[in-house]
Amino acid sequence: MMKTITLRDGSTLGISWHPAEDQPKAAILCLPAMGVRASYYRSFAEQLQQDGYTAITVDHRGHGQSSLRPSCSVDFGYEAMVQDLHEVVQEVRYELPKNTPVFAAGHSLGGQMASLCAARYPDDFDGIILITACLVHYEGWDGWKAQRVKLAGHLFYPLSRLIGYFPGNTIGFGGREARTVMYDWCYNLLYGKYRPAKSDFDYEAGLSRAQLPVLALSLAKDEFAPERAVQNLCDKFANNANVQHLHVSPNGISNDQNPHFYWVKNSSILFPFIQSWIQQVSD
Repeated sequence: MMKTITLRDGSTLGISWHPAEDQPKAAILCLPAMGVRASYYRSFAEQLQQDGYTAITVDHRGHGQSSLRPSCSVDFGYEAMVQDLHEVVQEVRYELPKNTPVFAAGHSLGGQMASLCAARYPDDFDGIILITACLVHYEGWDGWKAQRVKLAGHLFYPLSRLIGYFPGNTIGFGGREARTVMYDWCYNLLYGKYRPAKSDFDYEAGLSRAQLPVLALSLAKDEFAPERAVQNLCDKFANNANVQHLHVSPNGISNDQNPHFYWVKNSSILFPFIQSWIQQVSD
């Protein structure tokens, strides 16, 4: 079931609902990785639905069912994406049965957006599931891999400014992204801090106060979100927050399958951990 939300600036986002048959155990908002359409998570959402959850998939601004596309004249950054997510959560809570817990399941960049939204709007989520979501600071990688990541941090935003947007589809990383999104991403990569452009909110301080339950899942051989980089994002939350980080070594992933994305089409790899954690948090 598709619904369209009109955002504060008049742009629209399409969200896809997979409602539980009866009273949902919880609602889980599935947030995509950079450059990935929300429709990619359909099988994951259907698995959640079959287990008694209401699953909702939503695109990031500029992708999929968004009415916008990044261009020289259409620009935005993390701040706008956080505000979008906050508006989506308000709409979702309005539509759900009263007192239904709402969790975010954010994949990669989606996990970062969920974390920033929780920092700014502490009541939006009852918990966050970070799926291969990490602090992209280059120090989360080792050796030459760290230097390769650091190089991307120096190149991607200048390239975005030159062209007017980031041509991720062409260079093979992410999708077509707004130049300020890439500014915010590169700043985080180079300095290890969240300071979105055109924002007057201190996200670092907000994260350090965030005490909601967090489950972080990292995967062995995931070069896009290595274990240490995932832990670095976990460390942003309040010291007394209930943060669990599980590093999973799944069987059956061949060398030509990128675990960062492979889990989506084989979500049984991570689904039992998510099930167990939600049950634990609910109890």
